[in-house]
Amino acid sequence: MEKLNYNKLAVKAHQNAVNHGFWEEKNSTEHCLMLIVTEISEAVEAHRNGKIHDFEAFDKYNGGISDEECFERFIKDSVADEMADVAIRLFDLAGAWGIDFDKMQPCRYFRAFDKFSFTENAFGLVKGLSRTQIAIEKRVQFGIAYVFEWAKSLHVNLPWHINAKMKYNENRPPKHGKLY
Repeated sequence: MEKLNYNKLAVKAHQNAVNHGFWEEKNSTEHCLMLIVTEISEAVEAHRNGKIHDFEAFDKYNGGISDEECFERFIKDSVADEMADVAIRLFDLAGAWGIDFDKMQPCRYFRAFDKFSFTENAFGLVKGLSRTQIAIEKRVQFGIAYVFEWAKSLHVNLPWHINAKMKYNENRPPKHGKLY
């Protein structure tokens, strides 16, 4: 899987969120974390509903229909797409806080994802993000490391899904048609 530059991705994710009105007001850490938790919940719902991306159909029809329609038909709202949303929200928060991943010690968290159910792994991420005794910068770093390793355990090419979702998000309406 390709390696992403976390600092560049944080700037890009945050700028896209700003451009779409998500930061018209300064948001509290709790607000931002709750939106990340909602994305984790959407990943659980996608998993419960068996919503898996269809790369074969995506590749077959890509070019024959618009990129947006192809993404919506074969990728959007899948488990992998929702995991990308979790990562994008984490990178947005990193961009808002000016987190410099190059100056941080590597995250040393390990979890045997295959020993736990999808919902247990989702809850593990929520618990880690909610540990208020740990600085927000470290929680964001933990969350990113966690979702990448979790995705890898599910054979999800998370960098591809992040890039595809960020491209899709560029053309969405303000706040993606939501209140916040």
